[in-house]
Amino acid sequence: ELPSHVWQLSPEGFERLLACNPHEVVQLPTPSGWRGNLYCVAYRLTMPVVTGRVYQKFYTQFVHARCTVCRTAPPIPSLCLLCGAFLCCNSECCRRSDGGQLVGEVTQHAQVCGFGVCVFLQLSNSLVHIVADGFIACWGSLYLDGHGEEEYNLARPLHISEARLQQLTQSIREVSFDFETRLKWKKVIFV
Repeated sequence: ELPSHVWQLSPEGFERLLACNPHEVVQLPTPSGWRGNLYCVAYRLTMPVVTGRVYQKFYTQFVHARCTVCRTAPPIPSLCLLCGAFLCCNSECCRRSDGGQLVGEVTQHAQVCGFGVCVFLQLSNSLVHIVADGFIACWGSLYLDGHGEEEYNLARPLHISEARLQQLTQSIREVSFDFETRLKWKKVIFV
């Protein structure tokens, strides 16, 4: 078993980490008995940025928020859970060309904030999404109704699920989204 400060990454995850931080990765001698390569990576230990216990109160903080890039109210407002940035999701206004391909603000943000990964909360329905390497997956909601169920229409009061918050925090710490079989990854068209 690996010590808690040693992470096992998929080759794709490691390439993503290396591409975003080439000057912060150093190869170390591999201890006897270990297979593979051992690297030391300067990595920010991030926690999901969640300040509200009741979703509706949390959401109202962003009702009149404006995107910092285009200065408009996004049609699909989103919040990066790694750094707290307010983002336009699926919006033409903040798209940019990246290597000849048009990418949205969330995809751009993933490159500068989360080593190519963006964990974001779609404010209009309380769902958490993961964007990584040109793919997107719906993680689920951190907020549940009184019956412990997800509620996408925001018609009932939603409260933070400590168990889900802990699960998401662990996945972020361990960079383990690649290993979560429940996630259904789809090619990003434009996010």
